[in-house]
Amino acid sequence: MNARDLLRLVWSNLRRMKARVAMTAIGVAIGTAAVVVLVSLAVGLQRTATQDVGSVGSLTEITVFSPSFIRAIGGPSGQVREEDVLNDLTLAKFRGLPGVVAVTPRERLMGEGTLRLNRLLGSAQVVGLDPTQVERLDLPLAGGTSRLGRWQALVGARVPESFYDPQARRPVRGLDLQGQALQLILTKMGDDGRPVERVVRLRVTGVLERSGGQNDYLAFLALNDVLELNGWFAGRRPNPGRGGYSEVLVKVATSEQVLAVEQEITRQGFFAYSARSMLQELNVLFLVIQGVFGGIGAIALIVAAFGIANTMTMSIYERTREIGLMKAVGATNRDVMSVFLAEAGSIGLLGGLGGVLVGVSLGALIDLIAGTYLAAQAVQQAGVAASDMSISLVYTPLWLPLFATVFAMLVGVASGLYPAMRAATLNPVAALKYE
Repeated sequence: MNARDLLRLVWSNLRRMKARVAMTAIGVAIGTAAVVVLVSLAVGLQRTATQDVGSVGSLTEITVFSPSFIRAIGGPSGQVREEDVLNDLTLAKFRGLPGVVAVTPRERLMGEGTLRLNRLLGSAQVVGLDPTQVERLDLPLAGGTSRLGRWQALVGARVPESFYDPQARRPVRGLDLQGQALQLILTKMGDDGRPVERVVRLRVTGVLERSGGQNDYLAFLALNDVLELNGWFAGRRPNPGRGGYSEVLVKVATSEQVLAVEQEITRQGFFAYSARSMLQELNVLFLVIQGVFGGIGAIALIVAAFGIANTMTMSIYERTREIGLMKAVGATNRDVMSVFLAEAGSIGLLGGLGGVLVGVSLGALIDLIAGTYLAAQAVQQAGVAASDMSISLVYTPLWLPLFATVFAMLVGVASGLYPAMRAATLNPVAALKYE
C-alpha cells in the first residue's frame, strides 16, 4: 500500500465517524491549548524578568563589596583578613584579571546635598568615580562627554526631572542640564550645634541616556572631589586607598566573561554581584517553571490520549469484517497497522492544530487583559504616563506551536499502537465470520 492509497483510505475512514473523531480531537485540542498557554505564560514571565534585570544594570558590570561593608549592613560576621580590603592594591589585582577593562571605586557622598540651577532646586545621589576609568566604563551618553575633571559632573537621565520651582511649587519639564553650571549645597551640623553650609560649583559635562536603573538618578563626580566632600562632613579626610573602599565597580569586556571574573573575585574573599549571574539564576528558575507548566498541560494531553485509544479500539469492533476483507485481498499486518496508526496520528494532528490556534488566541487575550490591568495599576500608583507603559506577560516563541503540534500527533500515534497491533493480529477467517 503506497502513501497515496493510505491517505485516501484514512480520510475515508475518518469521514465515516465524524462525530467521534471530532469529540476525540477536541480533547486533544484542550490539552494542546493548555500546553501552549502555560508555556507561553512561563516564557513571557521569563522574558519580562530578564529584560528588567538587563535594565537594572549592565550585563558586563560586577559590583564588589568588602567583607567589612557586608558585615556593617547586617551580613554574616567573620574575621576580616588584611588582604580582604578593597584598597588600591586590590584594585590593581582586579585590573589584571583576564577580560577586565576597567575598575573604579564607587564612593557615595556621606551627607545630603541639594542641586540648584538659578532659582530651580533638584536632587541626585552623588557618587565618586575614578576619572581615569570613566571612559572605559562605556557609559551611554545622551549628550556631552564622559570625561570628569575637578568639580565636573556627569548626571543621569532622570536627574533633570527632579528639579522644581520652589516659588511656583511645580516640577520643571524639558530641562536640559548639558553644559549647565550647578550649585551643590551641602549642610552639616557644626560643633556648636548650628547648621554649617557649603556651596560647591559644578559644571555638567555630560548627560547619560536613560537605562531604567539606578544610574538614571545619580550624579557622578571625580573620586577625589567626593573624598574631599566626605572629609568635610566627617571633619577629617578619609584615605580609602589604604583603608579600603566600601564598593568597587568592575567592567568586563563581554558578558560571557563576567561569571568567570565574578567567581575569581569571590574566591579572593570579596562579595561580588552582577546582573549576569542573577540572569543565569533566573533562567534556571524559569526553565523549571516552564517544565512544571508544560507538565501540567501535558497531563491534559495524556488524558486525551486515552480517548484516542478508546476511539480506535471501538473502531476495531465496528470494522472487524472490513479488516478481514483487507487481509483476504492481500493486505499485510503492516498495512493494517499503518492504517490505524495513521488514523490515530491524524486525530492527534487535527487536535494539535486546533489546540495551537486556541492556545495562541487565548494567550493573546490573557496578555491583553492582564497587561491593560497592570498598566492601569502602574499609572495609578506610580503616576507615569500610560503611553510609557508596555507590560507583556504572555509570549509565544516560534518553536512552541510547532512543538505542540508534533507532540500532539506523536501522542496520537502512541495511543493508536495497541489498537493497531490488535487489528493487525486479527485472524482473517474469524474476522470475515464476525457479526
